[in-house]
Amino acid sequence: MAAHRKPVRPPAEQTPLIGPADVADKFRFFFDKVSPWVSAGSVYGFPMHEEMTEPTILEGESSIGALTTTPTGVVLGITTGRRGHLFYFHHSFYVVDLGVLGEGVTGGAIVTTLGDKIVGGWRGQDGGLFRHDARHELGTGQEDFYSRKAPVERLSLPGKGEGVLALVYNPTAGATYGLTTSNRIISLADDARKVRVEVQADARLAPALLRLPDGRLLGACEEGQLWTYRPGTRAIEKTGAFAPCEKGKRYVASVQSLLLTRNGVVYGGSGTDGFFFSFDPATGALLNFGKPHRQSFIRALTEGHDGLIYGVVEEPKGMAHLFTFDPAGRVFEDLGILNTFIPVQWSPHSIGALCTGIHGEIYAGESDTISHLFVYYPPVVRRTGFETAPG
Repeated sequence: MAAHRKPVRPPAEQTPLIGPADVADKFRFFFDKVSPWVSAGSVYGFPMHEEMTEPTILEGESSIGALTTTPTGVVLGITTGRRGHLFYFHHSFYVVDLGVLGEGVTGGAIVTTLGDKIVGGWRGQDGGLFRHDARHELGTGQEDFYSRKAPVERLSLPGKGEGVLALVYNPTAGATYGLTTSNRIISLADDARKVRVEVQADARLAPALLRLPDGRLLGACEEGQLWTYRPGTRAIEKTGAFAPCEKGKRYVASVQSLLLTRNGVVYGGSGTDGFFFSFDPATGALLNFGKPHRQSFIRALTEGHDGLIYGVVEEPKGMAHLFTFDPAGRVFEDLGILNTFIPVQWSPHSIGALCTGIHGEIYAGESDTISHLFVYYPPVVRRTGFETAPG
């Protein structure tokens, strides 16, 4: 009897791979088609200490969680880690440590208020709020030999152990508004030392907040639902708009970042799936533009002077990519991974904060065990339609 033979399966059809064409210039091939690094514009990276000084923001304390720019151009930020620090960046001295804020800091927020004054806060093992006047630090130059450090004014939050999730400034009201880890909305007048509780929210507040042109606050809560709050009222108003997410992920959907542009358009980035969207507060309409990258978690957004929206997308254990969104064409561009050799050689895996400088440069705060402050100068737009004068 003939042995039973198993039927022979035909080989599985494979998608054909089209390899690269013959490469004549290997450098150009790598630079243009293989390299993941940001190649448009210029990138500088600075260690988290003053030039030619011993670091006081140590390993495990240098992860940057928040950044802001003052009208005169100095950038200030908050670090997280074993200890959280307040710092400012100066082109003469690099990163200047203004002191320890707290222990076991997991997050923070900072906002420029009146002139060169800032208000900031942190959360974690404990929490706190502070005010700082940076006027005396801004004129410092190399002729001074040493950086200037103005004192930090500490303020009390309403609850013991309460921390700060987000902050925003309203120049019309002359007050800073914030969200706390106790799901409160708080306010601090420019000339006050006491924090006022505006409302106890009936929702878990996300660490994202902005002020709308009509004075209302806009934030988000669980499942990525957006809410508004008009100061002076006693409750937040939940909208019918939810941040976009994939099917079946509504229960873990979140808003990671919110941005109000100069022309009044609101943009946002989601956490779980990394969708980029706009929101019209007048109509309540939310428009999903899709994903700027295959990764999830749009961690930060800022508006450039070139009309583009700059953002960072980075999922847990991923590599942070800088991207842009052009509102005119409604298109994304993946700029790539930051990498620098000036003044140090470094490539960040993680970026936790962005802000725009007064000259249109983009500041990016690395959020890792050993972190750096990066400055990205976008490429200059080439002007056309004129000729250089002879001679």
